Amino acid sequence: MIKFVFFLFLDVVAFSGILIATLPFLIHSYGGDIFIITLAFGSFSFFQFFVSPFWGGLSDKLGRKPLLIMNCIAELVANTILALSGSLIVIFISRIIAGLFKTNVSVGTAYIADITDDKNRAKGMGMFGVAFGLGFTLGPLMGGLIAGSDFTLKSLSNVAWFACIINLINLFFVLFFLDESLKNKKDYKIKYSIEQFKSQLEIVANKSLFPFFILIFCIHLTFSGMEGTIAMWGRETFEWGPKEIGFVMLLAGLTQILVQGGLLRFLLKYYNEKQLIRSGYVSLIFGFLTIPFSNIYLMPVAIILLCYGIGVTNPCLNSLISKNSPSEIRGLAMGSAYSSQAAARFIGQPLAGLMFLHLGKNYPFYFDIVFLFVLGFFYFLNNLKQEKTL
Repeated sequence: MIKFVFFLFLDVVAFSGILIATLPFLIHSYGGDIFIITLAFGSFSFFQFFVSPFWGGLSDKLGRKPLLIMNCIAELVANTILALSGSLIVIFISRIIAGLFKTNVSVGTAYIADITDDKNRAKGMGMFGVAFGLGFTLGPLMGGLIAGSDFTLKSLSNVAWFACIINLINLFFVLFFLDESLKNKKDYKIKYSIEQFKSQLEIVANKSLFPFFILIFCIHLTFSGMEGTIAMWGRETFEWGPKEIGFVMLLAGLTQILVQGGLLRFLLKYYNEKQLIRSGYVSLIFGFLTIPFSNIYLMPVAIILLCYGIGVTNPCLNSLISKNSPSEIRGLAMGSAYSSQAAARFIGQPLAGLMFLHLGKNYPFYFDIVFLFVLGFFYFLNNLKQEKTL
């Protein structure tokens, strides 16, 4: 378990150090506007949406380790291309390679399932989440510190070279220290992944699960739009560079670790998942409402509100999906939840970019407030009516 967590941590540090802290500034330096930036963000999720079921299925036949090795090689190639990039097209090629061959989630969750029993699986998935949280906390900070506030193309490319070094270390670690977890390999044909993709669509349409998937999609539609625009918003509002964005992500990461690592467990002793989802939903609205004030002292408040919101709603929604899914399709239902997030990101990020570009820097957040308020009014009102009739 510890070996896999170490691999995942290094993988996320390299990935997030590039994506969050420096990629927006690199694209902007080559003449890309905010829409191009968010399109680059969304392109990764677009390809992940389609290929994740395929890689997960192929790992059932070939084993988990070969696919994790492929993940490290692809990241190394993508970041090398990014470090040498001299145009927007090359940057997009780098992100497409990363999106097509990233397997840390689809194969990584299967790896955890292989090495844990039913009793310890939740603990294993918790360790998976901790590795992700720490990686997304330290990665952007390290990337931001390397690039600096007064960044140059050279300092931005240095972040990509730094990520390459981590990818190379991780590749050798997986090759020589990470054991294969799959004991009984299965037959696999590409039609199985196609069937799984169709099954995910059927699960999303399930009447008992559909409301949860809608909430996941809408919450991540708004939250991912903020992720895609916050770097350029900070640059226009406070003249921030990668270093400052790195510190913002440090606060965001620490908040989510505190929420999911301790606060959520405490709150679940007194409140159920639906009550906590409502509290997180309201927190997201107030977080988006705080950002347009453009006050540097309110920004930490906004980040904490947003990260509490996503840190509570996401695990609680996943819990409700798991509880309301028959045991024979539970794994597929959880995969559908991840696919819903990916779909929301590749729609939400370019949408936010278009509003930022054509309406103004604060309009993505105005949209988030109105969208979540209207959705929440009808959704939770209907939910309360259903609860009263039971």
